[in-house]
Amino acid sequence: MKANGADPLTVALDLRSGESAETLIKQTLDRFGRVDALVNIAGAVPQINLFEMTDAQWQDGLELKFHGARRLTILAWDALKASKGSVVLMSGSAALDPKPGFAAVAAINAAIIAMAKAFAEQGIEEGCRSTALSLEQ
Repeated sequence: MKANGADPLTVALDLRSGESAETLIKQTLDRFGRVDALVNIAGAVPQINLFEMTDAQWQDGLELKFHGARRLTILAWDALKASKGSVVLMSGSAALDPKPGFAAVAAINAAIIAMAKAFAEQGIEEGCRSTALSLEQ
């Protein structure tokens, strides 16, 4: 990126924490003054059988993939509206064809699709685009 003239901002954070989302959006706005696009792709949901997965494993997957994306999008929303920007929320095909070994991944991806639709409805009114991409797994 730098070789092509881009000056990227790199921030190492754990998006399970609400403070991380705040830090990332603040540093982005401080550095660039705007947000044109937000791509939510972070996520590590265990692929464990439905009957073997613990509450802590479910919660960890939700915190990172779902709540991390939700927090970032909400915190970036005003800047995205100002730039007529776009939000992309990455999902996965497990949401459309859940299997016992991918139950958490499927459920969280389905929640992301629903959340993206809600953001899209809001964005119609406010000039900000939102979409979910469902990737093959």
